Amino acid sequence: MNIDWSKLITQAMKDAAAVAAHLVAMKAELATRNAQAVAQIARIQDRIDTIGYGIDIGEATVEEEAEQAALLISLAAWKAYKFALGKVTKQPTWHAAPVWPVVPAIPVIIAAPDAAQAPAV
Repeated sequence: MNIDWSKLITQAMKDAAAVAAHLVAMKAELATRNAQAVAQIARIQDRIDTIGYGIDIGEATVEEEAEQAALLISLAAWKAYKFALGKVTKQPTWHAAPVWPVVPAIPVIIAAPDAAQAPAV
């Protein structure tokens, strides 16, 4: 019987491959969470800015000013979340068991283009 030692796979090699695969998965998860945070921050900031234009020209309603105030709180929460994501890789449990920060609530922005319903056909 001939043994091809070049095809030998040890348990240590399997364990190292599993750890490497898990690291790749955690990096992908972190990238996904960061992208979500960036998108939400941009979305909220855009609405805050839009309402600000109305405030600047004296046309914003009281409701819009209240919406902007609420969105400022949401924006701060999303910025804090994004900042906390930047610290995940510094955790002693990274990447084996990262402790993810709590995802803030996604605010409803009625005036957002993606909120519009397509007309029924």
